[in-house]
Amino acid sequence: MHSMLRARRGATTLLTLLLTTLLVAASWSVVAAQERDDGLEWGPLVTPPPVATPLMWSPTDQVDGFSMGDPDAPVVVEVWEDFQCPYCQRFTYEIEPGLVESFVETGDVRLVFRNLAFLGDESHWAAVAGSLAADQNMFWPFHDYRVANFGGNESGSFHTDRLLEIGEAVGLDMDQFREGLKLENARERWAEIDATSRTEAYAMGINATPTVVVNGVPLESPDLATIADAVAIELAKAATADGAGEADAGDDADAEGDPDADAEAEAETEEAEEE
Repeated sequence: MHSMLRARRGATTLLTLLLTTLLVAASWSVVAAQERDDGLEWGPLVTPPPVATPLMWSPTDQVDGFSMGDPDAPVVVEVWEDFQCPYCQRFTYEIEPGLVESFVETGDVRLVFRNLAFLGDESHWAAVAGSLAADQNMFWPFHDYRVANFGGNESGSFHTDRLLEIGEAVGLDMDQFREGLKLENARERWAEIDATSRTEAYAMGINATPTVVVNGVPLESPDLATIADAVAIELAKAATADGAGEADAGDDADAEGDPDADAEAEAETEEAEEE
């Protein structure tokens, strides 16, 4: 865990990679990714190790697009990631299982993945592919396969051919997925992702990945203890609000009174007056 924190301090930031971002942003060199030398040698597709919960592996009533957990959970935890960020990979293996087991499965937290893809062309491709998987409600298994198959920045890990292999391994509707990865369709999807994610991230001051946001508040560190503390605070707020609501409802009921009791009292008063 301490190594995670030390790594976090050295996490890649938007500022330190500004030059790289500018170089690739000019055209989002999608063509370069499509036309990459296929002489790259990749090993066999890696199956990621089991993560703490079956929610990570198959669509259920508690998985919706990029989110996992009860849609009415009192706490929303957003994790901003770039799939070429090695610290995000470590977050997936070291932090996310405990977060899911302790808070998502209990119904206290809804976990949401947020794209902040800024580390190069393959980050863009991975973001597009993840969005297409989310359309099929299969983002989380796709997420885990991508993390497990990451071999280094701009290494071919998220070459389109590789993404298609991963999509097939996950069990996506491949006709739909393949269509979404066609150049023009992918560019259009990326423009939508980028416009939304960058605006929201910058508004919250997010400039590094992974960044964890709890009920709209970015945390200083993505370690499990910090997340757990923030979640506990939000759960206490929710419990207080629920208690206040119940008290208000009780006061309203008392003010309205019991109609039957009121009628009975009124009849007794009338009888007393007649006597």
